[in-house]
Amino acid sequence: MRYLDLFAGAGGLSGGFIKAGFEPVAHVEISESACYTLKTRTAFHYLEQTNNLTPYIEYTSGQISRDELYSYIPKERLDSVICEEISAKTLKSIFNNIDTLKGNEPIDLIVGGPPCHAYSLMGRSRDPDNMLHDKRNYLFSFYVKFLEKYQPIYFVFENVLGFVKIFFLNIYTFFGSFTPLRVLPPLANFVTGNSIGHKKNFTY
Repeated sequence: MRYLDLFAGAGGLSGGFIKAGFEPVAHVEISESACYTLKTRTAFHYLEQTNNLTPYIEYTSGQISRDELYSYIPKERLDSVICEEISAKTLKSIFNNIDTLKGNEPIDLIVGGPPCHAYSLMGRSRDPDNMLHDKRNYLFSFYVKFLEKYQPIYFVFENVLGFVKIFFLNIYTFFGSFTPLRVLPPLANFVTGNSIGHKKNFTY
């Protein structure tokens, strides 16, 4: 199955899906340093698949530069890391990049979640404005636009439980034509909320 990773960070969530046999089409991330990490992870997975980990070992041991490592990787693989802020201004260009990368094949899965800082109850309590003016508050709405655009079979939306509480959202109606299958409970001592869903008209 082919997937998109939104607000990808350094690729921790994506790494689990790759190990499970999923194929990444694109990672979208705003942080330049995180994007370099994503590209380096992409390089590792490509070299592992082609049974040629020597350049990666040489890179991690300081024998070759990052650019030299990337020279072993097909351009389209490196281009799958889209280092761009997700916003109203950039959405069209991000869609265009993804459309080029995916070709005529569908997107089966979308994973990811917007930064949790604006939804964290602890984080909001430390901000005099309750983080109401933090633009990260509203990034979640773009996640839905990717669902609407690519109509995946499944999606995974990861965030803190405060996301639902702050916006008084009914998680079962928020995602439009997609029905969450399950909202995972908090894990151990961590406050976290995850929504796993699929299209309403999808049949098994």
